[in-house]
Order: sequence, then structure tokens, then C-alpha cells
Amino acid sequence: MGVPVARAQQQEPQQQPQQQEDQPQRPIPAYRSPLASAADNDDEDDSNANPQKLVPDNRSLSGAQVFSLGELAAGHSYWQPHVDFNITGDSNGLSQTNTTGWTSWTSVIGGIDLHRISGTSSLSLLYSGGDTISNDGSSGNEIIQNLQFVERLAFRRTAFSIMDQVSYLPEAAFGFQGAGTGVGLGNLSGTGTGTIGLQTGFQPQESILTAQGQRLSNTFVPEMDVYLTPRSTLTFVGTSTLLHFFDNDLLDFYSGGVQAGYNYQMTRKDTIGFLYHFTAIRYTGFNQSINDNVVQLTYGRRITGKLAFQISAGPEITSFETPIMGTGSTGTGGMGTGGTGTTTPGGGSTDLYWSLNTSLRYQMRRTGLALTYNHGVSGGSGVQAGSVTDTVNGNVTRQLSRTFSGTWSLGYARNNGLTVGTPTSATATQNQTFGYWTTNASLNHTMGRTMTMSLNYNLQYQNSGSTFCVGPTCATSLTRHQITLSFGWHDTPIPF
Repeated sequence: MGVPVARAQQQEPQQQPQQQEDQPQRPIPAYRSPLASAADNDDEDDSNANPQKLVPDNRSLSGAQVFSLGELAAGHSYWQPHVDFNITGDSNGLSQTNTTGWTSWTSVIGGIDLHRISGTSSLSLLYSGGDTISNDGSSGNEIIQNLQFVERLAFRRTAFSIMDQVSYLPEAAFGFQGAGTGVGLGNLSGTGTGTIGLQTGFQPQESILTAQGQRLSNTFVPEMDVYLTPRSTLTFVGTSTLLHFFDNDLLDFYSGGVQAGYNYQMTRKDTIGFLYHFTAIRYTGFNQSINDNVVQLTYGRRITGKLAFQISAGPEITSFETPIMGTGSTGTGGMGTGGTGTTTPGGGSTDLYWSLNTSLRYQMRRTGLALTYNHGVSGGSGVQAGSVTDTVNGNVTRQLSRTFSGTWSLGYARNNGLTVGTPTSATATQNQTFGYWTTNASLNHTMGRTMTMSLNYNLQYQNSGSTFCVGPTCATSLTRHQITLSFGWHDTPIPF
């Protein structure tokens, strides 16, 4: 009688995959990628080999979100709290006072990740917030708030999505690491694993390093996808953005726009399409307006759990209602450019540029890669009244051992102020160009099921052909080092 029992126990692991298909699975922790094990095979046909039951994402090629490596199958609803305690050494606090030298910070950041799937609805909400205190009082305290939300309602021939990404940060979003909490470069740029993944062109693109001071950034995006046939889709997107500075004398601006696109799925993995995008940028207290028109051809390729790639390129026609003469910056509270700009009343100018958006995500057995690039006209990051901006974001994650992992990220932004008007005019000067590099490396150690410890290094470097000011300090370059020791608690996912 014992022999059949023993044989049945030996066969149980072989039957486990079938049981997983018939029974609900344990939710995947939000702070650990479920894609590494999903990519642990050489077969590109992942529909049957994916042990984490990932399914292809349903994001439109001409929509507001970048392609992901996949989504969890229906039925996985959970929430997960987390808390991080950080101690940071900072070589340059970007203070608006005359303090120089190293300072230190202590911060506590808490948050929650919530994922709910019910019927036709799929909801994701990611929140992180807390306070950072200067230990020696040489810089002011910092408040960090970051909320990302997306709700998708899918019907037979139509899908509606509502997305919102809002942040209240003490520094420029590009390169900001939140005292090592990771709410910065990866997450706000859409390359992080725990984000809703908005494309760069739908965000205010605050990518010039300025003095410390609270600023509010918000992006609201509604989207509708209409399925014409099993292979073709129409996509309609609206967008509204805002960038407002509370403590610096910088340029507040807001924008509104629409986008329409057509998508055709050639194969199970390849999709092509085209889109048209219009954006109107307006400034508060500054007589300048920008109307931007973009037409792009686009291509995407997806292999669930392994590869997500898309690229869009085309001409960009930009009209300026009031041409800018000289530099495009005003005020000196947070960033000066050596002078204030002048404007010519009335008139207008139209210029032709080129635009490019591309993103790549690739997952190997122990290594993950994410990369995005964007080129086009932006609002100027509060420093310039419009600029031609190039932004690059990338990160690499590697599982070094069972309890150790490493992450390296790199970002670059180049903002060239828009030069319009009469070049031969005595008052017309070339607008300033800012080059901004940021890189971050971290070593993470998992202790048990819920505790982590991380050592993080962050470098920020900005230069320009002309003198710029960050607070009272003016120079042609700025360098900043940050070293952070973090302790984190992340509870296991709680299903509901």
C-alpha cells in the first residue's frame, strides 16, 4: 500500500503546473520583477512556457504608454505597503543660501502599491511619500510626494484608460533619486519596473538642474482604443500637463494636446502604425506661446516576458506666437542665465524639426535592461521658454546571487533654447544650451522575506557654454555626489 502512495508523492511536482493553471496563484511582489523567471527559457513562444502566467500587454502602439514585457493574468488583485529609512551624504544640497561643502540628510519614505483586477476593470495605483530632514540645518527640509494611477476599462470593441502622474518634489525630476528611495530617474521616466510607464513626450520633462525648491508636476492622460478588426485599432489620446514652482522664480507652464493614431498588427509580435500629435504650451506671467505638430510612423515588437521594443519618428512643425529674442530664462531665484530675455510683440515664426521616440526593454535570466530616448520640442524645464530637448534614460538590473542584486542607471538631457527672430539683430543672441548627466549605482541585499538593505551612489553633472546660477552660486558647470544607506521593509503582497 505504501508503494502507490510514494509514487503519487513523487509525481506531484510534475503535476504542479497544471494545478497552477486551475487554481489562483500567489500575487507577485511589486518590488521584485516577475519577468526574470518568465524569461528563463530559449523559446520565444512564451504563451505556454511562462510559469508566472504573464500575458501580452494591451498597450496601444500609438498610445500614451511605453510597451511593457507583459502583464499578470486576470485574477491577481493585491496591495503591498512599504517603508524606507535613508541616511544620505550630499556634496551639494543645491541650496539657495551660500552654504558649501558636504551635508547629510535623514529621510523616511512610505507608500503603497495596489493592483486590482475585476471584471472589465484593471487598476494600478502607486504612491510614495515622506520627508527628508537636513541633519546640520545647512539646507531646508524636503517633502516628497509621488502618485501614479491608471485605470483601464476593456469592452468587446473599445477600451478606455485614465492615467495620472503627479509629483511634489524638492528638485528637478530628472535624475532625482529621492535620497536613494528610487522614486526618481527610473520611475518618473517610465523605465522603472514599478511605474505606469508614460512616454517621455507626455510629461513636462523637467530636465535642467536648478536650485532646491518645491515644485508640482502633473500629467493627466485619457485614452480610448477602438478595435476595428482583430488586427487594426484606432487610438485617441488627450493630454494635460502642468509644471509649477513654489520657491523659485522660474517659468511656470502648462500644456494641452491631443493625439490620434492607427495601428495594424502584422504578426503576433510585430505592429506598425502612424500618429498625429498636437500640443499647445503656454507660460504663466510670460508672453510666449508654442504650438507643436508632430507626425510619426511607428513600429513595435513584443515577446512577452523577454522583449518590448518600439520606435516612432517623423517631422515636427513648431509655431511661436511671440518670437523669443535672446535667452529664454527669467528671474534668478532658482536659475539665471546671465540676463533676461526680450520679446518682440506680435508676429510669429514657424520652424521645422525632427522628432524621435523609442524604448527598449529586454529580460534575460538574471539581467534586465530598460532604455528610452526622446528628441523634440519641450517646455524648457522652467528655465527656458521652450527648448529642443534630447533625453536618454537607461538602467540595468542584475541578480548577483540569491540575496544580492545590483542596479546601474544612466541619464542624459540636452536642452537647447529655441532661437527665433532675426539672427542679424543686435539684440538676438544664441539661446543657452544645458548638458546634464546623471548616473546611479546601487547594491541591494535581501534579508528574509520583507527586509532589504541598499548602498547607493548618485552623481549629477551639468555644464553649459555660458554661466548659469543655481541659487547664489554661478559657474559654467556643477557637480554633485550623493551616497545613501537605506533600510527598507516591504510586506508580502496581500490579496483581496
